[in-house]
Amino acid sequence: MSGAVSNSLEGPDGGRPGWVAVLAFWTKNLMEIGITKGLGIMLPILQIQLTSQMWIIGWIASLTTATSGFVAPFGGLVSRRFGAGYVMMTCGVMMSAAAIAGSFVENSLQLALLYTLLAGTAKGISNVVAKEAVGRCFTKNYATASGIARTGYSVGLIVFAPLVQLFLDTYGWRGTMLLVGAITMHSVASGAVMVATMQPELDQSNAYQTLPQTEHTNSSSAHESTLRSHCGSLWKFVSKNFEVGLLLNSRYWLVAVISCCTTYAYLMWIVYFVSQAQSNGFTLEEAGSFVTIAGIANLFGTISQGLITDRGVMSSWTLVAVCLVMSSVSYLASSLLTSYWPMMTSAVLILFSDGVLSCQTDVLVKQVLGVELLAGAFGWIALKVTLLLVALGFLPGLVYDLTGSYTAAFLLIGSVQAVPLVPLLMLRYSQR
Repeated sequence: MSGAVSNSLEGPDGGRPGWVAVLAFWTKNLMEIGITKGLGIMLPILQIQLTSQMWIIGWIASLTTATSGFVAPFGGLVSRRFGAGYVMMTCGVMMSAAAIAGSFVENSLQLALLYTLLAGTAKGISNVVAKEAVGRCFTKNYATASGIARTGYSVGLIVFAPLVQLFLDTYGWRGTMLLVGAITMHSVASGAVMVATMQPELDQSNAYQTLPQTEHTNSSSAHESTLRSHCGSLWKFVSKNFEVGLLLNSRYWLVAVISCCTTYAYLMWIVYFVSQAQSNGFTLEEAGSFVTIAGIANLFGTISQGLITDRGVMSSWTLVAVCLVMSSVSYLASSLLTSYWPMMTSAVLILFSDGVLSCQTDVLVKQVLGVELLAGAFGWIALKVTLLLVALGFLPGLVYDLTGSYTAAFLLIGSVQAVPLVPLLMLRYSQR
């Protein structure tokens, strides 16, 4: 994509440019899981080989995620300056370089710097750029396209866990990092396809991305006029998208609350569910089976939500409300369940709802704010999710330490999941 994804790319089904954007988003999600999941699987051996403590190695993954959130608000800016395809290629190189260079580290500090600065930055920027590209290309089938792209996460979880373990057994941890880095280079290829596929026309409101080649006969005043025009467009974009993230757009804040609360509740479930299930009397194997089956339900929810809303079976507003209620009740009940099938049902409903909500929140962002504010909205929401996790990610664990039970902790998580019902109703009322 040599320039912006212009309005001419928008259509009922996205066309070829839209599905190329979906492929790039899907590949980015797949490779992102490879980088993060691979590091998680290698934690024990990295602790030994780098003579470090487990919490330090685990903290690297947290720092990588935090960095991605802090740089996300700049995703839209670099996309419009250099083009989404080129940005996706660069981010692919950065993620690959983090893993490849990581195979040569001698201590945990070097590994932390590589993953935080390279992989974390690439993850945050590419996530915003890819989501915006899909959002600009699709209107009628946006939920379906977003759901297909997000299946990259599920496929990554299924594929990379045994693959990284095979690499470890065969080549050791340094060889594993080299191979994971090489596989991650596929993101560069998908970005290159975006460059070759996207139409070159530019929306004039974003024309500052690529300075046009002026004829040799143009005067210096024409050059200055063009430069001023591009600078004005740049300032317009920056001010408009930074306005979204500050206190100047009430509708954005309502959408942000929905996204932040649902993401926080899901991540807390991922962290604490297995321990909570064991405290309820289930074995580690049974807890693992809950997560596996629920993961399949998450994949099904990601795919089916687009078919439900894009085919007119149910509106996005209704589907989000149903899933919020369903998952909130499941969170609240899970700490009280001691039988196998009720606990399995609770886990399935929670992850199925997350599969739906993770896509439908993006749909709501586009419906409420419009396509021109997508990059700013996605970037600022990612930053707020990061700040929320940094500030309150410890809270369920603290509640457990104080009470000795996960009941209060999961009551807290369920309550957080129910909060978005209020801004959802406010948004729905304001849209009428």
